[in-house]
Amino acid sequence: MTSLGDQLTALAREAPMPAVAVVVFTPDERLAEVVHGVADLGTGRPARVASWWDLASLTKVLVTVPEVLDLVARQRIGLDQPLHAAWPAARHAPFAAATVAQLLSYDAGLPATVPFFTGLAGRDAIVEAALRTRLDRPVGSGAVYSDVSFVVLGAMVEALTGRSLAAAALERSGLRYPPLPGAAVATEHCAWRDRLITGEVHDENAAAMGGVAGHAGAFATIGLLARTGQDWLAERVTTAELHRAVRRQWSSNGDGERFGLGWWLTPTRALGGPSAGPAGYGMSGFVGNRIWLEPERGYGVAVLSNRIHPVRADREPFTAWCARLLDLVAAAVRIRSPAPTPPHPTPGR
Repeated sequence: MTSLGDQLTALAREAPMPAVAVVVFTPDERLAEVVHGVADLGTGRPARVASWWDLASLTKVLVTVPEVLDLVARQRIGLDQPLHAAWPAARHAPFAAATVAQLLSYDAGLPATVPFFTGLAGRDAIVEAALRTRLDRPVGSGAVYSDVSFVVLGAMVEALTGRSLAAAALERSGLRYPPLPGAAVATEHCAWRDRLITGEVHDENAAAMGGVAGHAGAFATIGLLARTGQDWLAERVTTAELHRAVRRQWSSNGDGERFGLGWWLTPTRALGGPSAGPAGYGMSGFVGNRIWLEPERGYGVAVLSNRIHPVRADREPFTAWCARLLDLVAAAVRIRSPAPTPPHPTPGR
């Protein structure tokens, strides 16, 4: 019988991206891992196990969400607390009455994105602009997946903790914001910066903020991403109660999208593939990455790629390839999760 690793290797060779890394894991074991392809088409440099990849929007759930949950676990803020009460500096924002949970679940009335980078530079200027962003719709009237809410949440975390997201990410999980300790996989030739982006964040708003933001900017190796996914799958990130809260539906919209606290829930945008379980949840990133967790089945899948290298194109080939991958894993992995590892007896680190 062909092993899962062999199947992943064969599929990686058919990937419609220059480079791809895939790992399948349980809470405590990596079942298979493969890295394949070219990290930089200009030089021919190959992708390696030790390569660093831009996480794009995976930053939201792997960096910002854990830090917000830590504040909740420490009773510094509450999920149902209005933003203006949790963070008084936001009291004049048009969405100041939105709760922390509504910001996390994209239901604060904010637009999907705003191109702050076209007229602003620096973290403080862009955070202030984000806090002035006008509502697209009433708070609580339906979810629209939004970068803006996570720009705000990231700034709130930094203000309330007194330290940067970069320091928090490094301490919690080893995920890094640049500068990186090793070679990175190239992403797009950016028209705004007029250069190929390698080892710095692709997202323009995050770049204009100095590279550290709540919605994008973190990097990982495939091994670090696997370990971080395992912590979520094993419920080691926060308290058991908050892990349940994360996976609960907090918002939805007319397109059938369902959102937990930061994470996308089945069947949102078919992120979990054709065989997604009803309790599955995950996140995707624009540069070509994805993490999908199946807590009832006891496994997770993570994908890193440079889909947009050297320039962005139709996303559909990547989406279709991920559907094949997730279907393959669902058919090959028949594991029920052991009891989750108990969280630390007291919240925090």
